[in-house]
Amino acid sequence: MSAPNRDYALGRTPREYARLALQSQLLRPLTRRVFEDAGIAPGMRVLDLGSGAGDVCMLLSEMVGPSGSVIGVDVDAGIVEHARERVAEAGLSNVTFAHSDLANYRADAPVDALVGRLVLCYLPDPSAPLAALSKSVRPGGIVAFQEPWMMPGMGPESVVKHFASFVFETFRRSGTQVDLGPRLHRVFTNAGLPQPVMRFEALMDGRPDSPLYQYAAETVASLLPKAVEHGVATAGDLDTGTLAARLSAERESLGYAMMSLALVAAWCRTPA
Repeated sequence: MSAPNRDYALGRTPREYARLALQSQLLRPLTRRVFEDAGIAPGMRVLDLGSGAGDVCMLLSEMVGPSGSVIGVDVDAGIVEHARERVAEAGLSNVTFAHSDLANYRADAPVDALVGRLVLCYLPDPSAPLAALSKSVRPGGIVAFQEPWMMPGMGPESVVKHFASFVFETFRRSGTQVDLGPRLHRVFTNAGLPQPVMRFEALMDGRPDSPLYQYAAETVASLLPKAVEHGVATAGDLDTGTLAARLSAERESLGYAMMSLALVAAWCRTPA
């Protein structure tokens, strides 16, 4: 079984935790729609793989209601504690967290669903742990994941192209599977799961004050240490303090909307 990719590109800092919260706010409608279509419902017991700061768990808490429960699992002890604090502050009693290597975690009882967002892309061989973890899902239960489809910068726009290429190359050199999204069907079937339903989605926003611009700038700030380490950029190459404004100005001048990270979702039911 594979261990998680230890060269995690985004780091674990208070600023990164804030970026994750903004990311969750932006992606929440997309993730909720996937979970609804996959069949997440009140009363279910759900395992969230790679739960991070707890945002997906908090969404699931709302969806499964007080009669259901959510278990979040993450390899990073610090972010598990951060997630516990957030859930306690929110007064959510149906969410718990476990600190564990994702590949070796085993639920203490069957779950109705195994889910995750932006987690399998950090595993060198995601099919192996997915095969093991899906054994915790009851027959006829749900497996649903959202993973990235990153692309290098395209077109003549200097700021956007530089930003997209920076993000793509930093993740790639850190070992992230930047194109895992369109390969999820193979990940599922190699794990012994049925052929999944798949969906491609991204957010687009044409407003000059779109939060997507600040999200882009915060992503660059979180990636910068790894970008320097891997020779993608130097600390002075990208001014993160002005990046959001520069991206907005360029999009406005071209008449283009800003697009978020592209996500591919896949979901299936385990054999009955």
